[in-house]
Amino acid sequence: MATPRPAQGAIFQRLHSAQTDAPAQVELVLYHDVLCSWCYVADARLDYLRDEYGPALRWSLRPYPLRPENQFPDRKQRSVLARHLRRLGREQEGKGVTPDLWTGQDPPASSVPPLVALEAALPQGPELQRELLKAMRRAAFLQGINVARRDVQLELAARVGLELGRFLEQLDDPRLEQDVNDAVEEAEALGIRGVPALVIGGEWLMQGCRELSEYRQVIDKYLSERVAAAQLRIMH
Repeated sequence: MATPRPAQGAIFQRLHSAQTDAPAQVELVLYHDVLCSWCYVADARLDYLRDEYGPALRWSLRPYPLRPENQFPDRKQRSVLARHLRRLGREQEGKGVTPDLWTGQDPPASSVPPLVALEAALPQGPELQRELLKAMRRAAFLQGINVARRDVQLELAARVGLELGRFLEQLDDPRLEQDVNDAVEEAEALGIRGVPALVIGGEWLMQGCRELSEYRQVIDKYLSERVAAAQLRIMH
């Protein structure tokens, strides 16, 4: 089930102490679910920062299915999920979002298949993977289309420019679904219990959907501390 907007609290927590030999680029890993309403908002806000920080940051996605079981939501669950999308529609980033995905006749049974599709797209490059993510979210949240269906995934993959033969070969690999499920254990080992969750440099964790200014504040703080640590090593 999609996670509600988190309560206000500490903006971030430290996972590890700073690296002694930091790489030139800082990696930001967003744990997410394609069908999570607040992941949609968080990803849209982080999109601004991708352009703003440029090559200083390297971005990647990791799956965290909120509906791992292949079971259609009952009437009560669909009502709750639809309410999340109505709330999303009131956010600036949620313009045009409707609850049709969960109120229509063809709701997704699981959020695993869209995440598997994203992993199948990754070998053709992170940019095409992001384009497929955007296409799936537009289809699901703006048009109410069940993006867990393979025919929908193939149509969207072709539309964003993925080479379908390679995409299908990856999509049919049974190891991908296991990789998606294993990513949950990976996330929980970091203290993540829901998404969206952003891991900065493998050291700091931001849980829940945050304001753009909060994301910027924490990234700036991480980068400044990292530069200061590097300067201190040079002085010694």
